[in-house]
Amino acid sequence: MAEKRPEQVVLIMQGGGALGAFQAGVYEAMHEAGMEPDWVVGTSIGAINAALIVGNEPSERLVRLREFWALVSSATTSAALWNVPGSGNLVQNLGAVANGVPGFFTPNYRALLGGQASPGAAAASYYQVKPLRQTLDRLVDFGYLADGKIRLTLGAVNVRSGRMRYFDSRVDAIHLDHVMASGALPPAFPAVNIDGEWYWDGGVYSNTPIEVVMDDSPRRNSLIFATRLWQQEGDAPQSISQVMSRYKDIQYASRVDSHTARQQQIHHLRHVVRQLGSLLPASQIEKPAVRDLLALGCGTVMHVISLQAPAREDDDHLKDLDFTPTGIAARWDAGRDFARRQIAAAPWNEAVDPVMGIVVHR
Repeated sequence: MAEKRPEQVVLIMQGGGALGAFQAGVYEAMHEAGMEPDWVVGTSIGAINAALIVGNEPSERLVRLREFWALVSSATTSAALWNVPGSGNLVQNLGAVANGVPGFFTPNYRALLGGQASPGAAAASYYQVKPLRQTLDRLVDFGYLADGKIRLTLGAVNVRSGRMRYFDSRVDAIHLDHVMASGALPPAFPAVNIDGEWYWDGGVYSNTPIEVVMDDSPRRNSLIFATRLWQQEGDAPQSISQVMSRYKDIQYASRVDSHTARQQQIHHLRHVVRQLGSLLPASQIEKPAVRDLLALGCGTVMHVISLQAPAREDDDHLKDLDFTPTGIAARWDAGRDFARRQIAAAPWNEAVDPVMGIVVHR
């Protein structure tokens, strides 16, 4: 456990379907260490995990996370008997494609009418998510969430404008539809209507919602646990299956490294502005125009703990549909063990350059 707790602890969670079990493991390690987040930001499966955390008492959070992940991994594993050697979990994962996932989604048979059929925005999808709505309604206490003990931010993209929208419990009354919207990945899942606007999964626009924390105002000293489910780097694929897998990794990693590097530049300049301001005489600082310029500076430091989920040997282009009990348990354990090591090392307690606004620990 760290010797000093930062002003604000933030947990950021990407989208990634079954890969999100890694995030549950990360939270378990934080919970064990007494590092409950002050702010949780999520997109897609990250939004679901976020709601399960923020929408429950601390003593119930792990219970609800375990209940959710046990439910979605509870489908029969008899398909494993039909797997071709060397095919990994292909048959089981295709079972999720064909039959859905318990407590999550089931096939939308209206999709059999063809791609040109027009059942409406609420039904234009390959699956229907009534099971997920029922699951979250049971596992998340939205009354507790509304009390604002932990700040919650969920990313979704406006279908009409194509712009990202972050629903934030600091200003919005977050309810079930917001969670469903953040996880409405097309064309698998249908759009969700909120206040007359249709929304899809925020991962369509940006699957790594770290920028919302770094652009927050007022800025605060923060310790950010940033979970990363997709592999930013990888070898050149040698098969069509590998091509599809690598394509997904690049798409959903969402340029997190470049986003973070850009924010580091911005925050570095804010620190430089602050230091330059300290060199000015009082007669200059009192001028309104100078005060306005100095307001652009700050002295806050954000430590980013980058938690990259490891690749598994049997990963393929359907890895985000690997809801097998073995796959879920392995990813959960990986997240917990990785976060435990980082928390024990507590790199945020180390001295940093005073002009560094964002420090990334890998």
